[in-house]
Amino acid sequence: MTFVGGDRMHDPGLDDLPATESVTFSTEVELHDTATDGRGVGRLPGGKVVFVEGGIGGEWVTVRLERETRRLAEGSLESVLKRSEIRQDPPCPQAARCGGCQLQHVTPQGQLTLKRQWLIQTLRRVGGWSPEQVDLAVRLIRCHQGSPLNYRVRVRWHFDGETLGFFARRSHQVVSSEPCLLLAHPLEDTYSRLLARLKTDELSQLYRRTGLVDLQFEATLLRNHAVVLSLSALVCRRRNEEPELGKKLRLLVKEWNGAQVDSEGFADVAHPECDPFMVGARVFVQPHSEALPLYRAEILDQLQQLLRQPAFSSLDEKAEWTAWDLYCGAGALSDLPELAAGAGHKVTTWSVDGEASAITALQRNHPALSAQAVVGDVREFIRARIDDREFPDILICDPPRDGIGLPVARSLSRVLADRPSPTALIWMACDHASLARDLKPFLDAGFRLHSMALFDCFAYTTHAETVILLGCSGTTK
Repeated sequence: MTFVGGDRMHDPGLDDLPATESVTFSTEVELHDTATDGRGVGRLPGGKVVFVEGGIGGEWVTVRLERETRRLAEGSLESVLKRSEIRQDPPCPQAARCGGCQLQHVTPQGQLTLKRQWLIQTLRRVGGWSPEQVDLAVRLIRCHQGSPLNYRVRVRWHFDGETLGFFARRSHQVVSSEPCLLLAHPLEDTYSRLLARLKTDELSQLYRRTGLVDLQFEATLLRNHAVVLSLSALVCRRRNEEPELGKKLRLLVKEWNGAQVDSEGFADVAHPECDPFMVGARVFVQPHSEALPLYRAEILDQLQQLLRQPAFSSLDEKAEWTAWDLYCGAGALSDLPELAAGAGHKVTTWSVDGEASAITALQRNHPALSAQAVVGDVREFIRARIDDREFPDILICDPPRDGIGLPVARSLSRVLADRPSPTALIWMACDHASLARDLKPFLDAGFRLHSMALFDCFAYTTHAETVILLGCSGTTK
C-alpha cells in the first residue's frame, strides 16, 4: 500500500439523523451537565432535554432552539447569563463554524476535567462497572495533557473544488482551516502550497466536469520535517468521469512526495526508539507529536511495576515468555514486552493486525519480530489461540473504536483467569464506551486494576486516550 491511496469513501449523511421539526425561538435554560460530544445539557420548562452547542454544565444560558423531536431538543448558544469557571474565549477565529474542534470554548484544564468526568460516567453507565470497581478506578486515574497548540502531525483535509479544510459543524460544507492552531508548523505551510496546486485551471475544469463532491487528503509530518500526502477519498457526481481526475490527483501526490516515500510506499515518521520507523498510508500514526513517548513511558513503567509484584513471581521463574500485541499497526509498542521483561527472559511476541501494509512495516521496523507477525482478523486470532490453549503472559491490546466486542472479551477473560500462571494486560482505547464494555468481563473474571492513565492528546476535541494495566495471578486449580 502506498501513500497515493485513493479508495472511494462516503460519509454518513444528515439523512441518517432522526426526523426533526424545525423550530426557531429563544429561551433561558440551566445546564446541568456537559455531554460527551461537548454540548451543554439542560431541560426546557416542560422538562424536555435540550442539547446546547457551545454550552457548559453549570451555566445559565439563553438558547436559540433549532430542532426538536418528541424526546429532545437541540439549540445553539445565544448568550451566557451565568458563566462557568472553565469557559474561555475560543482561541481560533473559525471556532464557531469549523467542526474539527468541539471544545474551543473550554480552558485546557477544563477539557481535562471534563474528559476525566466522561470516562468515570461511562465506566458506570455504559460498562456497568460495580461501585467498587468504579471507586478503584477513580482512585487510580492519573491525567496527563499534551501541548494544546501546534501538536498535530497528521491531518485529513476535505476539498470541494474551492475550499480546503474541515467540515463545518454538523454539516458537509467545507470550512477553510487556515489558520488552524492545532497543526504543526510544517503542516500549516503545506496547506497553502497544496491549495495552490489543487486550484490550477486544468484541475478546476476537471472538478466541474466530474461534479466533484469531496476530495480528501491526509498529510503526515515525517521525522525529517518533510510532509507527505495520501489521497484517501474521491467522490464525484459523474462517476464515469472520475478516473481521469483520480489519475491526475495520484500524479500530483506522487510528484509531491518524491523520494520521501520509498518504492514500497513507506515513509519514516518519528519514533522515540526506532530509527527509522516506517509507515504507509493505511497505517495509523498518533496525531499528537508527544503522544507516543508519553504512552510508551506509561506502559513500560507500569508494566515493570506490575511484573515485580508477588503475584507475578511464578512468571519471573520462567525463562521464556509469550506476548501478544493485538492491533499492532507498524509496531509502535511491539518492543515493550521484551523491554519490560529484562535480561534473563526470552519473549516471543505475536503481532497481529488486519492491515497487510501495517505488518510489512512492522517487519521492517522490528526484524526480530518478523516470524510471529500475522496479517489477520484479531478476533479470529484470539479464538484460534483459545482453541489451541496457547495464551500470552503479556497482552497489549489497542483496538479500534468499536473494541474487540463482548463475546470475545468474555471468552478471553475466562481462559486467561483460569490458566495456572499470571497474565499482565495492557489496554489502550480512544473510545470510553468500548473500553468500559470490553474490560468489564476481565474485572469480573478476577483481573485487578493496576493503573489507569487518561491522556488528553487531542486538545479542543472531545477525544482522549486511556491506558489501563490489569493483572491476574491465575489459578492453582
